[in-house]
Amino acid sequence: MALVPYEESAEMGLQKFHKPLATFSFANHTVQIRQDWRQLGVAAVVWDAAVVLATYLEMGAVELRGRSAVELGAGTGLVGIVAALLGAQVTITDRKVALEFLKSNVEANLPLHVQPRAVVKELTWGQDLGSFSPGEFDLILGADIIYLEETFADLLQTLVHLCGSQSVILLACRIRYERDSNFLAMLETQFTVSKVHYDPEKDVHVYKAQKRSQREGL
Repeated sequence: MALVPYEESAEMGLQKFHKPLATFSFANHTVQIRQDWRQLGVAAVVWDAAVVLATYLEMGAVELRGRSAVELGAGTGLVGIVAALLGAQVTITDRKVALEFLKSNVEANLPLHVQPRAVVKELTWGQDLGSFSPGEFDLILGADIIYLEETFADLLQTLVHLCGSQSVILLACRIRYERDSNFLAMLETQFTVSKVHYDPEKDVHVYKAQKRSQREGL
């Protein structure tokens, strides 16, 4: 069953999601992502936001080598895979139902010498935070994870927990609905937020966020 139901319509161009493989070139590697829309729905296809965020990482806008990173709501794991190929130590997370599929893509696309830099781990926002140290990661990555309004409070809580004072959040998304802007407004209550990249062809924005200092909050 799909984690989130989407109506199949021509305007959404879902045909590409039904292909068993999506192939990309990142970090001098061919990355072949297995897709399984029928079984896992949105968690098992490559969304444009993931491609844009992976491209942004490859552009070198943030330092990855030797940095600790976590991908939230990873789905197919494309962003986390690319981050690992670019030198980061990456924890790639999603809900339990998606982990086996996610792990298969990670293992299939990382060379043996890179695989130790990537760990697949369960994380349901707002629920599994005890298994992560506060401020554990240098970089928090999320592609197209802003779409269910009922998850916003848990997602914000998770971001606050995972971020230290120097951590950087990168979120890639389309601004489809008012609720998407509402989440960015929620994010700004705890973080300074700026748009750092836009892909006009895919209509995907990349936002950078960092924790507000206590002084800023005064």
